[in-house]
Amino acid sequence: MLKKILLILPFTLSFPIFAEYTIGISGKKNYGEHIFETGNKYPNLSGIRGGSRITYDRHFPWASLNLGYYKKRFSITSTIGGTGWYQKTNSSRDEDFFMGSITTEKGTKFSLYPPFLYDTAHTFTGTQNFADGIAKSVVNQIYFDTYFRMYMNQHASSSPWDRTDGYFLSIGFRYTYFKYILYDVNQFVNRPSFYGPIGLGLTFSQSLMEIPFGLGYTFNVDKIKIEPSFFLLIGFNRYRDFHVQRALNFIGRGVGNGFIYRLQISYLLSEKDILYINTEGHRFFAYTLFKTTGGITRDDILSTFSGDFRSYITSKESFVEFGYTRRFGDFSTNESEPKQKEIEEGQ
Repeated sequence: MLKKILLILPFTLSFPIFAEYTIGISGKKNYGEHIFETGNKYPNLSGIRGGSRITYDRHFPWASLNLGYYKKRFSITSTIGGTGWYQKTNSSRDEDFFMGSITTEKGTKFSLYPPFLYDTAHTFTGTQNFADGIAKSVVNQIYFDTYFRMYMNQHASSSPWDRTDGYFLSIGFRYTYFKYILYDVNQFVNRPSFYGPIGLGLTFSQSLMEIPFGLGYTFNVDKIKIEPSFFLLIGFNRYRDFHVQRALNFIGRGVGNGFIYRLQISYLLSEKDILYINTEGHRFFAYTLFKTTGGITRDDILSTFSGDFRSYITSKESFVEFGYTRRFGDFSTNESEPKQKEIEEGQ
């Protein structure tokens, strides 16, 4: 997939340089969690009515290179970034639980039509853990996006230096790949009673493709530009969850939806330079099916012949970003330039 990203990236910048384009860098601090849940009220191969929940911590730093092309009221922007290497996160958690008559399952948390949001902490509630593991974790992430933007005012300019207020429509493509490693696991098991270190726990990798579409508004206060925006999205994911102690793989794929909300505040340092702070929230709710492969115990091996298992994946995360943007190209005839000069001359 990284090769595909590198092929797409030049295409997004293959326009003639008779307008305006930008190059920037930014650093981000991520927050949140990624949750994988599966379970069934009916007895499985071992006779247990139960399920599993794995919570991957999403607190880590990352950085990106940001590119932009601006022509009249249209723009295309691209971001490519990641952690660069494995970054430590806060502790992650692996739970196994019993399910009973009071257990509830809320699989559908968000819908585009009819629109509703049921953003619960977990899919399964009313459960009782019979095994619980707390682990240190590291993550390696690669991220790419490209967005097309169109301002609704036909006389507006898409340039970040333009001083015109107005609404815009936007559609994009996002790709995220990450891999977690959970290690130094301390595990509690109810029967037989056990608590202690078990070493390496599991690894989890996921590739997620999303198509966001939404709108926003740009307004200006002196040299400050403020842009709130909101996007709905649909997404498709594939993942591999490998349990080291059991030599068992969960390999699955799914489809889901969600939303993104942003607030970016920019400060115009000069006619070529911008500093900005941006905050973005991301929610993704997926229904997935997985198959098992491998295994050591009889029950795990037999599960590989049992077809698909249902699961749910929920991503709840946000980040704060600090960035710098520099513009190049022929912007001497940019519609916003006279307005910018008037502001500077009036000070």
